[in-house]
Amino acid sequence: MPKVSIIIPVYNVEEYLVKCLDSVVNQTLKDIEIICIDDGSTDNSLEILTAYANNDPRIKVFTQENQGVSAARNKGLLNVTSKYVMFIDSDDWLELSACEQLYNAINKKNVDILFFNWFIVTNKKKYPLSWTQNFDSDEIFYFNDAPEEFFNLSTSMNCGIFQKSILTKNFDTNIEKTEDALYLWELLLKNLKISVLNEPLYNYYQRNNSTMHNISVIKKCHLFKSIEKLLNNNDYKKADNYIKAHILNRFIKSLLFEINFFNKHKEQKIPKYYYKKSKELIKLIKKYDKNSTHQFEEPYILEKNLSQLKYQKIAKLCKKLFWIKETNERLIINICGIKIKCLKEQFKKEKKYINKIKNNRKKYPKTTYLFFDCLEDPKAECIDAYSLYTHMKSQGGYAYYAVLKDTNLYKKLIQEDNLDNIIALDNSIKTHPGDFFEAIYPILNETKAIVTSFGVFSKESQKFITNNKYWQYIFIQHGVVFLKETVMINGYLKPNKFDKILISSEYEYKIFKKYGWTDDKLIKCGLPRWDLLNKSQQKERSILVMLTWRRFKLLEFENSLYKKNLIKFLNNNNLHKYLKENNIKLYFAPHHSLLGLCGLDFNLDIENVEFVDSNECSKYIQKCSCLITDWSSVAFDFMFQNKPVICYILDKNDPVLGKWDNLDIKHFDYKQYIMPNVFFDEESVIKKLKFYIENNFQLEPKTQEKYDNFFYTKENIREKLSEEIEKICSDK
Repeated sequence: MPKVSIIIPVYNVEEYLVKCLDSVVNQTLKDIEIICIDDGSTDNSLEILTAYANNDPRIKVFTQENQGVSAARNKGLLNVTSKYVMFIDSDDWLELSACEQLYNAINKKNVDILFFNWFIVTNKKKYPLSWTQNFDSDEIFYFNDAPEEFFNLSTSMNCGIFQKSILTKNFDTNIEKTEDALYLWELLLKNLKISVLNEPLYNYYQRNNSTMHNISVIKKCHLFKSIEKLLNNNDYKKADNYIKAHILNRFIKSLLFEINFFNKHKEQKIPKYYYKKSKELIKLIKKYDKNSTHQFEEPYILEKNLSQLKYQKIAKLCKKLFWIKETNERLIINICGIKIKCLKEQFKKEKKYINKIKNNRKKYPKTTYLFFDCLEDPKAECIDAYSLYTHMKSQGGYAYYAVLKDTNLYKKLIQEDNLDNIIALDNSIKTHPGDFFEAIYPILNETKAIVTSFGVFSKESQKFITNNKYWQYIFIQHGVVFLKETVMINGYLKPNKFDKILISSEYEYKIFKKYGWTDDKLIKCGLPRWDLLNKSQQKERSILVMLTWRRFKLLEFENSLYKKNLIKFLNNNNLHKYLKENNIKLYFAPHHSLLGLCGLDFNLDIENVEFVDSNECSKYIQKCSCLITDWSSVAFDFMFQNKPVICYILDKNDPVLGKWDNLDIKHFDYKQYIMPNVFFDEESVIKKLKFYIENNFQLEPKTQEKYDNFFYTKENIREKLSEEIEKICSDK
């Protein structure tokens, strides 16, 4: 008797079938049977099956008229002879050790179902799902006691290996879509014994012409047939509301997937039945979940989407006759084809002061410098331009510094009664450019250089400030660009945006040259804040965890590997025990852009981890002995001080990452010759961390050499930079 039976329904997949069969016949576990059911294919699929069966006696081929995947699986189940059963779609494939790993695990654990992880494969990328990561490999539980994370499972029969004895019923042949989910939930509601293996062993290929992506199948609303059948299931009726709500929420996720397809196929009408049944489902899940309101956000998203779809036709007509489009700067009103463009009040004000400066700038001598750091986000630490401002001011130069009133720096300046030459702003430059120009108007008339570490302006301001013959616009950065080449690719650092830009090493120089920067635009020096690191005497045996930001929205952040793996690392009890034994502190600094601009909240309360206000990062950069980061430029602050840097890329291949974040990770990979300690798993990070702790945070000679070779200079940076800026302005 074979150890594992594999059931493969086949219908018109000649393009993919060979890869599927190769992955099965070449399994490291040889004692298997392969049951293939050709469901009336009209291409060469049956010929391929026959050829493989002639060469491998483990393959059994059955044929039937086209009846659908459920009928094919039912026929396969009738011919199973082994104790354990797996299902594979004929356009997917297995990892070669899948059967061996799954057989050993389910045989050892003696569970009814062993679930495992998948790879999602498209024409462009391959990445694992994340739902299994919260499960310990030794964890066994019954369905009625399933943790909340379990309900994120892939509701497909392909994601598990099953005891044959539990597969006593047939798949419903009247349902073309979500038949897997129905069958699986009905199985689980028997309160089966379960375990989860966090290992991606199955490759799910997402092709556009599959049943999952077929609009004609979606329009039949078979999903509701599955729901109705489940609601009438006796085991479901007996289940508690917690389980009922979670199961229904999974179906709502499928509905959201379908609505996305209706949006893509705007010519397709949604059946009235679809609206009616969706509303019934929303009402039902809210009833089950009434004691924990808003536990699920999907019903509310579905409700909103249904409303949008219902009025799509009316909206389409109205949009032709009348619409209002709002941009950052203006309102655009369309009335029967006539477009009226209206500048918003703040941008009217911005334009007014720009024109005033243009008219008056010839009247004033150019005597002063205007400095500012981030005027967009009050959570960002003001340090780079501010440190250069204080130096130039101390040397007798005319200088002013603009700062948001909500920042820690401004509050400190008030306490010190040190507000001379400080321009305090109530609002962000991004949302209130008019207020900004009103505040700096008297200064800008006399300015010979604007020096900033952040380059965020409206389009109007950018055109005005850049390449203006009455001043230099000098960008001193707020971190080394070397690890974030995407700022070049996405246009943030275009040569025409700045008169001069500060770079810190020959490595940066090569990147800037690659993207069209000429030597006359580059200032070769170092970041002004590094002078403060030179003066620092604060040191303690401690570790700073400080990762850079991602372009997350709230739901993406909650489902991201970034958050999941970060929390897992910060909660590592073995690590905390080791740190405590060695009298090592651990600090965590969430990135200001995640907390501020993206509006995210980590909501972490972890023992033994001290949280760092993003406005005070420099203090911890000075006193901590080691840094754990990803590709944050704070790494170079530690390199400058000859302190160890461990790079933990904790979310590579995360499906929620956007284009630019994926590019950041991609460009980071080939830079390991600068940052030698680059790891993609928690275990390696902790191992390297222990190495540095046991060696009193001393760098290896090769690492020290790499650090030394990176920087242009490490001495008197602000003085050199001030001299360079004064020379630039005098040459103009």
